[in-house]
Amino acid sequence: MQKVKISKRVGRQLYRSSPTILTVVASVGVVTTTIMAVRATPKAIKILKEAELEKGEDLSKLEIIRAAGPIYIPSVLLGVSTIACIFGANALNQKKQASLMSAYAMLNESYKQYRKAAKTVYGEDADDKIHAEMAKDAMVSTYDWGYQVYNMDMDSDSERLLFYDLASKKYFRTTMAAVLNAQYHVNRNLSVRGVCPLNEYLSFLGLDEVDGGDVIGWDICYMIEEMDCYWLDFDNYKTTLEDGLECIIIDTMALSKFE
Repeated sequence: MQKVKISKRVGRQLYRSSPTILTVVASVGVVTTTIMAVRATPKAIKILKEAELEKGEDLSKLEIIRAAGPIYIPSVLLGVSTIACIFGANALNQKKQASLMSAYAMLNESYKQYRKAAKTVYGEDADDKIHAEMAKDAMVSTYDWGYQVYNMDMDSDSERLLFYDLASKKYFRTTMAAVLNAQYHVNRNLSVRGVCPLNEYLSFLGLDEVDGGDVIGWDICYMIEEMDCYWLDFDNYKTTLEDGLECIIIDTMALSKFE
């Protein structure tokens, strides 16, 4: 079972890297073809001179090809293989670009459905309130890479609820707007960068990092290939604990370790 998983992982990695591999092979092929052709030229000249001496006159074009052609066969074959690699890399790049465009379209549609569902569950003004608060530049902190991150102070008047996050197994109190905003930024980073580590998600929630939280999280390529999923859905549902305390459980797709 472990061997099957490893082989699948290696296969996925090779498939993802195939355009790069073909490009490198093509580059090496161009250089090697040139070197082989240069090395073959003195041999071809020598053979042509010997053929002219044997014939006693200049060779015809057909005779030149027959005499010197075999010397260049390895160079020609390598050149054809190089061209095939170039076309193959281009075809794979076009296919990957088409897949990314399709994924983006589905991601955009999923996001629209998510916003619609959020309005239904949390009220018509929830989405507008989140976007209005995000627009307060003075209240939004920015990391070096330019991503806007929720600031707890900008929603200080809202009720702080008790949450339990299944991914990190943490209890914490914050507002619903903060949670929805953190979940939005997880999907935004998946769209922009392709990955979102667990610790980054926790930072959006204002929680402390956990050991190993930088090497596990969510990978959009894994989500698409393994689950045909283009959007990380979060299920925020309310439950009542044994002591009667209400708590909102945050459930989502299982974490995976980055390759």
